[in-house]
Amino acid sequence: MVNIQDLPAELLNLILSFLAYPAPPRGDRHAKAKDGTANPLERSIDSDQHLLDVCLVSRKFRDLAQPLLYHHFDDVGLAGDLSKTVLFARTIYRRPDLGEHVQDICFLPIPIGLGGPMGLTAEDLEFFKGVILDLRLGDQEKTWISAMEKSDLSVFAALLVNRTPNLRDLTLPGGQLFMKPLTRLFSRNPSFLPNLESIWFESEGELPGYDIASYQEFLTLPKLKFPTFEYGNLVDSSFPFTWAPGTLATEDVAFHHCYIDAGALKKFMQACKSLKSFVCQNFSLDPRDQRAPSLRAVPEFNAAQAQEAALLHRDTLEHFHVEFARGPWEIQNVEEYNSSCVKVGSFRDFSVLEVIMLPHAVLPPHPQFPRSLKMLHITDCNSSIREIAGNIATDCKNGLYPHFTDFKVLTIDVTAPIKLPGQRIPPGKSPEQCFHDIRNLFKGTSVDFAIAPYQMPDFDEYDEDSDFGYEEDVDYDEYPPLGEGPRIFDLIMERALQDPDFAHLR
Repeated sequence: MVNIQDLPAELLNLILSFLAYPAPPRGDRHAKAKDGTANPLERSIDSDQHLLDVCLVSRKFRDLAQPLLYHHFDDVGLAGDLSKTVLFARTIYRRPDLGEHVQDICFLPIPIGLGGPMGLTAEDLEFFKGVILDLRLGDQEKTWISAMEKSDLSVFAALLVNRTPNLRDLTLPGGQLFMKPLTRLFSRNPSFLPNLESIWFESEGELPGYDIASYQEFLTLPKLKFPTFEYGNLVDSSFPFTWAPGTLATEDVAFHHCYIDAGALKKFMQACKSLKSFVCQNFSLDPRDQRAPSLRAVPEFNAAQAQEAALLHRDTLEHFHVEFARGPWEIQNVEEYNSSCVKVGSFRDFSVLEVIMLPHAVLPPHPQFPRSLKMLHITDCNSSIREIAGNIATDCKNGLYPHFTDFKVLTIDVTAPIKLPGQRIPPGKSPEQCFHDIRNLFKGTSVDFAIAPYQMPDFDEYDEDSDFGYEEDVDYDEYPPLGEGPRIFDLIMERALQDPDFAHLR
């Protein structure tokens, strides 16, 4: 009989990896962020317990399970209880070999008003005082020790990443973490964080407006390709001089609910060596996600400026996604709102651009896309899509978009896109016929045209398991597209019966 411990270490390691990650690991968080869907499932508490149990089986199993157990660490340190972080940091300082296995560290922000600092034990205070003294920080030693005694996450985050040389993915609370300890480590060690590939600055809408430039050292790292920022500001007047043209390894960048002016955007595009994906997603129907209006004298960039700045990467950019924040009052007069928005320019010169996601209001009547286009999502559509769809369909039939297959229109009101320009109803046409008129424009092409509704946030229902008294954030892009079949027609008819323009259907 073959004993399981007689199996090759490579096979045992593969088996144990299923204990560590019963669902897909966190991995490429930015690929998820691009289309608005949720992050991959992270390792559960049960998985950690299973790995701890495996460590007790035998020395061989312990040696195989420990690297998986220390591969990922997360803690909501700002809640005040740093016990988990302190324990993890103490372990990797006592066992530096375990720190080499750490590839993913995640500290999440916490809403204002929750939690408070909790004191460390006398043993912990003495231990980490020795750790800080060993760093030989000179005149900064007292500052670090004082912050450590106050359970400052900034110091413990710095101590953790200082002993995790193979760290690849880091999540920090944007605007809630002081950079001075980390800046000190960057300045004294040119090879600090040599393998970091992805960084995510998560934040809360309650605390927006931190300066993205304050985290400039991270983006200058040689392997940092996937940065994501939430609720931050990037402005020309404080743009980091270290982000000189052609110096950043960034390939896939995402800004969520961030304020960026045109000057800073242009400089950022110039700083990137080879950009493959650009996402700036500021639109949300949920007021809990919406960024507070900016009072800055310089306005944020518009779609035309984003497209023009992106031209620098015309031969590498594969994904372009821009959506702007707006209040519901801004579309009380839809036609006036649409005409006031600056229209995006031509994308013809982009050679590998496959995915474009833009709000309806920034598209000209006859948008020009690249031959490489595969997926087009027109978001926040509040008026007729007929003219734009007709021009795109004609271009498809003329062979301009040979790879184009996915055309989705996202809207609050599913009857708005199917009307005639001027929001008029075709004489004698039913909503079903209106939809078919647009869909039939693409007959004879490979394009699948669909309309998908946003789900409005529901504030009447509360999740009893939620700590904050409301449901989890709604992921609007996850709702399935509405194409052929009864679902689209039921939805259109349901909405049409509430529309005075469709009164004759009653």
